[in-house]
Amino acid sequence: MGKRESAEQRADEIDRFIIETLQSGKSFRVEAGAGAGKTFSLMKVIDWLESKKKNEFAKVGQHVACITYTNAAVDVIKSRLKSDNFIQPCTIHNFAWGLMKRFQSSLIRDVDELGLLPDKQDGTGKVQIEEITKVSYELGVRYARNGELFLYHDDVIKLFVSMLDKVKFRSILAKQYPIILIDEYQDSFRSIMNQFLQYFINPELKPQFGLFGDAWQTIYSSMGACGEVRSEHITIIKKEANFRSQEVIVNALNNIRPELPQMTAIDENDGRIYIITTNNYIGLRHQKGYYKGELPDEDLYWMIDNVRKKLNELGWAGSHKSLMLTHKLLAKEQHYNQLLSILGDHLRDGDDEHFLFFMNKIEPIYKALADNNPKLLFEALGIERKPVQSKAQKKMWKQLKEELAIARENRIIDVLRVIEKSELVGIPDKVNFWLRTYKNNDEGTLFCNKPIKEFYDIHYSEVLNAIEFQKPDAEFSTDHGVKGEEYDSILFVMGRGWNNYKFDEVLYRKPEELNGKDYDMYIRNRNLFYVCCSRAKKNLAIFITVPVGALFRKYLSVVFGEENIIDYKHFMEKPAINVIKE
Repeated sequence: MGKRESAEQRADEIDRFIIETLQSGKSFRVEAGAGAGKTFSLMKVIDWLESKKKNEFAKVGQHVACITYTNAAVDVIKSRLKSDNFIQPCTIHNFAWGLMKRFQSSLIRDVDELGLLPDKQDGTGKVQIEEITKVSYELGVRYARNGELFLYHDDVIKLFVSMLDKVKFRSILAKQYPIILIDEYQDSFRSIMNQFLQYFINPELKPQFGLFGDAWQTIYSSMGACGEVRSEHITIIKKEANFRSQEVIVNALNNIRPELPQMTAIDENDGRIYIITTNNYIGLRHQKGYYKGELPDEDLYWMIDNVRKKLNELGWAGSHKSLMLTHKLLAKEQHYNQLLSILGDHLRDGDDEHFLFFMNKIEPIYKALADNNPKLLFEALGIERKPVQSKAQKKMWKQLKEELAIARENRIIDVLRVIEKSELVGIPDKVNFWLRTYKNNDEGTLFCNKPIKEFYDIHYSEVLNAIEFQKPDAEFSTDHGVKGEEYDSILFVMGRGWNNYKFDEVLYRKPEELNGKDYDMYIRNRNLFYVCCSRAKKNLAIFITVPVGALFRKYLSVVFGEENIIDYKHFMEKPAINVIKE
């Protein structure tokens, strides 16, 4: 029996057990490591529900919710379903709002208690709760008009958490949705998952939850993602096959994560792993500060380029990606060094509200408008209802496109002014705060230790360059940029560059001996390390640009094998004929 046949047989056994657990009524968590076919298992569950439960649910008007992370994922699942289906794919925002919108009196009280009332459009202070007669959620823009309050995206999450404290609301949710499936559960809002645990899962009350994901692929925990969901009332089901990577990669992943051993489904095994060190470097490294221990800038980029060329000589054909922590040099090369100099770790760690707003909202909206693509526009807005429903609205969106085209050729503040003026796109609270600060002539107020004016005066082209660097098809990427991607070959450059990530000082530590910030730091590093290594289908090279200490060297030896660790000089001298397997 070949590797693929064995892996498929084992995967089928796991899928049958998932269905058996679903039938038992007990909540469960499918923990699917890299390349394990998590989405395939989710669709098997959906297919089973369609064939076995449709009539039963239809009789009493019940539904199965399938909560996914994006509208694009919603569309994928919808395309697999039959028409008039009782299974409802949706984002968490649309799921929450669909349940809450009927509770207008409770919503009005809660928006007041949670401080979600916006400023008046005439600048005369905040809207008063007595003025609100209805709460709505359409474009994710927070404003009030004619007594109607329109919610911002984050407001929906806060209100849903609050509504889950109400017995009547929970009863209606459970009656309407006896089963809730959650895709990529680890990226769910921690605040919502805690409510699900407290009120439904731990007391073993309906709904039944089916969680699909991988806790080790949680890399945005600082942004509110829940990560691993633990409860003695959840059955844990581990998927043990890997349909992405060759055995040489899977063996390394099993050494990184022995509690979830995988078997490869790939019969070929001609890939290679190289761990390239720079301990024998004789030049002067950075001696202090943020980049202490790192190679000098010129030597660093020169050596990275040499490693890339060498790997090509060794036959690393096919799709490939270079992953880097060395954001400073990449920013200089790709022309967004001013942006990085101010945002610093917030840009490196992907948690700056301005940059996230531009990358995840403004640029997708502009592309949709420039391409005249209404479907892409409402996907970018994170809604299901099309935003252009009249000639007047069409004119407003056209004006936004034209004004954005001009503003994008100027400064960050020019883009923000256009967005604010349009009143079509919700501005996140933190961004709105700094925009008001700037408009109130407090231009000297420090933002990331620099006057806010200095940040807002940066040319918007730097934002565009930084966004381009984040795209999956860029030759280089930050380590975060490849979550969910896969490539034949991965070059992972490990050094200094992100304050939250020091793999060489953290990975070898024992998590059971850590707590507090040290434990959080370990989990953050471990998860990103696993994500980076598991993207490789065939070849993996890790180029370590800082000194490798004894404890880290031992860890690397256990994970990858001592025979695969090689010094930079010897790697560059290694002839291709000796390293490529026929």
